[in-house]
Amino acid sequence: VIIIKNFFLYIKCLSMSQLTDKYFDVKKAGQLVYYFLSKAGERKGNITKLRLAKWLYLAERNSYKEFGEPMIGDRLAAMRHGPATSELVAIIEGKSRKFDANIYKDIISVVRENGHQYVKLVPECPYKSIDDLDRFSEAEIELLNSIWNEYGRWSAVRLENHLHDTKFFPEWNWKEGDGTNWIDIETILRVVGFSQDDIGPMVDNILAFSLVDDDNYSIQ
Repeated sequence: VIIIKNFFLYIKCLSMSQLTDKYFDVKKAGQLVYYFLSKAGERKGNITKLRLAKWLYLAERNSYKEFGEPMIGDRLAAMRHGPATSELVAIIEGKSRKFDANIYKDIISVVRENGHQYVKLVPECPYKSIDDLDRFSEAEIELLNSIWNEYGRWSAVRLENHLHDTKFFPEWNWKEGDGTNWIDIETILRVVGFSQDDIGPMVDNILAFSLVDDDNYSIQ
């Protein structure tokens, strides 16, 4: 009996689904970064990479919760500093292995001041207002607004502590000594409230869509 149970657990693990870079909408991801930095700019605030990363994750997670699908198609990961949108964070940090480190040079710059790294909009940014974010639907902008209204004034430390609370974010399964623990699509759909019966077809629908025309590799 134990062997059978372990076998089915092994099969279940093999069946967990992940998004790859072909699902990642790099232009929309850049616009998502713009959204939060633009909102923060209205308050004249300096935004650390950590603080921005938390807002980005909340956006992607809440898209699964509200719409049953990702917002930017990023691969989610549990890391030391909390759950994250892995590829977008890697691009911002200049560590992406799949996208040019300067792909967002016309949107943001990362500067180090007083021991912290801050992300800022550059003057030549092609987006001048949230109305310019053509990758987003009205419903998605409303969702982002709700996230900003709830979390926009939270500090990086408060956001990090909140996303480390597994009572609210059980998908954060990282422990000391771990590297990157990937968060599969089935898990994120389950923790945001979908039933097991619904999750299978939802995953199939998500994986059926990809940006196969390579438009996801351009921010134009």
